Amino acid sequence: MKTTHVPECVECHTTKTPMWRGGPAGPRSLCNACGIKYRKRNRGLLGPENRVSKKPLEDSSSGKQRWKLKEEEEAAILLMALSCGSVSA
Repeated sequence: MKTTHVPECVECHTTKTPMWRGGPAGPRSLCNACGIKYRKRNRGLLGPENRVSKKPLEDSSSGKQRWKLKEEEEAAILLMALSCGSVSA
C-alpha cells in the first residue's frame, strides 16, 4: 500500500497554499502566509547592514516618486489580486 504525504504548515496546519516557504523547521515547512509573517518577524533580528532600504524611483511619465517594493510585498499584492479575481493566473 502506497501512502502519499500531504504537506502541512507547521504553524497553521493548512494543506493548501499557492507557495510553500522555508521556516524554522526547514525548507517548505510553512504556507505562504505564515512564511511571509515568519520572514517579517525575523527581519528585526537583522543588522542594519543586511536590511534592504527603500529607495525612491523616478516615474518618467508623471515625475512622481514611487517606493520600491520588496519581493514579499510584491508577492502579497499579487496573491491579493489573484484572490479577488482581478488577475487571471
